[in-house]
Amino acid sequence: MLRRNVVGLVGGLTLSLLAAVPALSQSKPVTIRIASAFDQSTDMMQAAKRFGDIVKERSKGAIDVKIFAGGQMGGEKDNVEALKLGELEMAVFGTYPIVSLAPKYSFFDAPFVFRDKAHVYKTWDSKLGSEVRDIFSKSHGLHTVGMMGRGYRHLTSNSPINSVDDVKGMKLRMGQSRPFIDAFTAVGAVVVPIALPELFTSLKLGVVQGSDGPFDQIYTFKLQEAQKYIAITGHLYATSLWLMNDKLYQSLPADQKAIIDTAAKEALAYGDELSAASEKALGDKLQAAGMQFTKPDYAPFMAKAKPALDKLFADLWSVTSADEIAKIQ
Repeated sequence: MLRRNVVGLVGGLTLSLLAAVPALSQSKPVTIRIASAFDQSTDMMQAAKRFGDIVKERSKGAIDVKIFAGGQMGGEKDNVEALKLGELEMAVFGTYPIVSLAPKYSFFDAPFVFRDKAHVYKTWDSKLGSEVRDIFSKSHGLHTVGMMGRGYRHLTSNSPINSVDDVKGMKLRMGQSRPFIDAFTAVGAVVVPIALPELFTSLKLGVVQGSDGPFDQIYTFKLQEAQKYIAITGHLYATSLWLMNDKLYQSLPADQKAIIDTAAKEALAYGDELSAASEKALGDKLQAAGMQFTKPDYAPFMAKAKPALDKLFADLWSVTSADEIAKIQ
């Protein structure tokens, strides 16, 4: 009888203690605002939308994602500053954060440095990319969510470019970028800096004989009505960086971090697929409009640009060299 009473007493105390312990607290609701200077229709922002949908579903609504595209929250510079100050949770960029915050690594936005898309990603996954991410987090309070592709840049021209020799003496329009100006000058072109809105008229008037750009730029600015040829050089594979305020990211419980990490991985892969599909579709449209594609050997372009790139690495990108990047497989 005594034993039963003791057991009953202990059991009662246990039940009382359990009743007194509060239920495990659920993760606090989080709102992530994603800002971008890029339009909602771009592949980058469609991928960002996919990210938001996945996060909302897997967090059962605990993480809400709101997207402000098309410069609603300012340009890329504004978005970087807002992220650093904690006034914004997340943003989608081109390569502006590397150029502005880690300029010694801005070779990620330069022509003739990488062999192809795979080479860009392998370099980003190497110690060089890790160093950029460390600069973002340790010096600027930014967590790198990930990187996705935007597409290759090629050359348009009045006459076909079948080899690097065909570029010699050709007047090519470039933006105000030293890496582009120096590299294409070394390749043999006569580089003429012209604002993008003036490109079509400049081509029509013969001020320049060619230009550099991705398919979406060529098509959007109707260069198919001013030029006949596209040389598929792929001299730069453009990318998009997704960044988040690091203090916010680190404050999240492990389950929410895991949701964000896996959603980002899936959404960025989806963005890469969208980008590849868009490139193909735009390429088909440009050919249907009468543009003829040539495929010159890319290696001689890289070889001719190398002296200029070596100088750029010495002057601007001293953290590495063209030879070191070339060895990344």
